[in-house]
Amino acid sequence: MSAARVVIPLSMLVSSIVGCGSEPPPEPRPGQEAPPREQALAGVCDGVTCSGHGVCRDEAGTARCICDEGFTGGACATRGGDYGRRTLLVPGMADPDIYKEHDDLFFLSGTGNGWQLPIYETRDLTSFQLKRAYDPSAVDPVYDYCFLWAPDLGKHDGVYQLYFSAHRVPNGAACPPSGQEVTTFVATAPDLNLQFGAPQPIHANTTWPRTSTGTACLPQGCNRNIRIDAATFNDTSGRWFFYVWFDRGNNISSFNTAAPGTVYNHAGPAVFSTPAYEEGINEAPEVFKRNGLYYLLLSGGWYNSQYAMYYVMGDSIPQLTRARAVRRLSQPLRNTAGRLTQSHGHNVIVERRGEYFNIFHVGAFDAAGNLTSRSTYKQRVAFKADGSMHSLNQVNVRWNKLTGYSYSLDVVLRDGSVIGPCLSVATLGQTNKTVFDGVCRNAGDRVVTKGDIAAFRLFYSNDNVWGRFVEQAYDGISDDVGLDLPGAYTPFVDLSWSEEETQAQYSIDVQRRDTGAWIGPCIGVGAVNKSLSWTYRGRCDTPGLDVPYSNIQAFRICSAVNGDWARARCGATPYDGRGLHSHIVIP
Repeated sequence: MSAARVVIPLSMLVSSIVGCGSEPPPEPRPGQEAPPREQALAGVCDGVTCSGHGVCRDEAGTARCICDEGFTGGACATRGGDYGRRTLLVPGMADPDIYKEHDDLFFLSGTGNGWQLPIYETRDLTSFQLKRAYDPSAVDPVYDYCFLWAPDLGKHDGVYQLYFSAHRVPNGAACPPSGQEVTTFVATAPDLNLQFGAPQPIHANTTWPRTSTGTACLPQGCNRNIRIDAATFNDTSGRWFFYVWFDRGNNISSFNTAAPGTVYNHAGPAVFSTPAYEEGINEAPEVFKRNGLYYLLLSGGWYNSQYAMYYVMGDSIPQLTRARAVRRLSQPLRNTAGRLTQSHGHNVIVERRGEYFNIFHVGAFDAAGNLTSRSTYKQRVAFKADGSMHSLNQVNVRWNKLTGYSYSLDVVLRDGSVIGPCLSVATLGQTNKTVFDGVCRNAGDRVVTKGDIAAFRLFYSNDNVWGRFVEQAYDGISDDVGLDLPGAYTPFVDLSWSEEETQAQYSIDVQRRDTGAWIGPCIGVGAVNKSLSWTYRGRCDTPGLDVPYSNIQAFRICSAVNGDWARARCGATPYDGRGLHSHIVIP
């Protein structure tokens, strides 16, 4: 939540149980962790893995796999229709964070009513029970707190920690006071009862990044003011603390808690150039690691405006800056009138038995484009070959070309119903690609999430008679879908590739099908530079040669740093001479 426009959240603290019909688990004894479901299942379940997507339960001497969400079948080996679906977790709660104790016990918190922080418990990431609400004013004998938001739940050295953003005043004083800025505090709990005590300032009486209620920047610099959106990350290199500070907008920095005097600046308008649509806001940091790659996610834009999620990837935490490629994870939705209808942001990534989930809040807007509420949702995360993530709500839909034809797009839902036209000929005309962002603008601005789509159906006509169509099944997750029209030809090939070193530049080669020879560069570094994508339109611009798509059997991307092409690294991918998209991974 952006601090520069502070309002009390519209929602009240949610105390209802989400996921009705599920029986809540028994409470653990005080100070004791509830045991995983696998415990006490010796015997009939021995060696039953449920394909890694569930747990085995002994039912009257018979082993039965209880499948995780998204999987089905006796051995939980089949993806179900809900695999990529977006699900509501907690209505009225924003800025979510989740702590994982183990694969069958998680705790979720977020921004509630501004005076308390709700803490929910879940065993399956599907049904959530309110465990308790943390009220810092009730446990602090000296201070009161208000405008609580953006908690971070974690554990370090056997102690549970709760960081949160707030204003603090002496008991009974008006909150918030004039002349005070929001800052961050931390409370601790000794066990899984999560009875957090009185909040404490961070790094009080030091020159390190620290809690600071004053409005001015600290003498050591604005990036030493820990303002909002704390996020902790335990790594082999140490425990890292990320936070947001204010200067010309919202900025993100971090430090290793073992060396807090060294601050790393990752994002924000005070340090990096940021596009206008981010509105000077880079906040809500979230860090995770997968297959040796680190990810920094952030939210851009005002929380009540075009809030959206972005991310960067790198080989280490200090590399996670805007000097790398900034990738879009979500797109705010607008209706045909251009007014906002939905936003997405302030997320956390959680892993369960090798599956990854994005937990984030969705902003809802009224007909005039004003934010009315925020609620917490979950959507599965899928990864591409280079480690980048499929987007939350964008699908690049491409189709080959029939001369003189126009097009209209329907979406087929998993329940068998059809929305059509979703994007009519008035929207598509004779174009051969579109980015579907989740709004069927020619069907009353109906919002359709990726996970609800079973297929895309493309109608084509040259006489305004709309009977002929082609259809392509869709997995509910992918960013790219191609539709093949009979007798049509290829008008372009959209190329994309993996990111190499931070300062790498790229060039594009093509391999001829008729001779097997490479043309390199086909598109030189002067044109491609640091881009990670290019649309090839049948001509190698650098040598000035036309190379038709049908005569290309492979695309190759080469990268170099500081112009050292003698040490270039290259990756190639075969091409079938007809496809509209090719992704190349540089090994």
